[in-house]
Amino acid sequence: MEAERDAALRGSHEPTATVDNEVSGSLARDMIEVHGTEAATIARDNARAAALAAQIPEAKAWIRVLGIIQRIRTDQGLDPRWPGTPPGAT
Repeated sequence: MEAERDAALRGSHEPTATVDNEVSGSLARDMIEVHGTEAATIARDNARAAALAAQIPEAKAWIRVLGIIQRIRTDQGLDPRWPGTPPGAT
């Protein structure tokens, strides 16, 4: 599954480098597990880097992953705009 996900993000598995929802969800959960509160920042940086490199399908895939990460954080009762606990929150 991990190799399939990586191949899809690189674009070698499908010509348009689209990542299906299952793979995007799996990547988002893995990123949260590994990077914790920084997962959204890393996904955003990856999307930005892909866009600047004119890798539009990859950028869109990372934006989908970012959206999933933000939804997971919202479901956990966390503000998706802040890594960790926002300032002033107790």
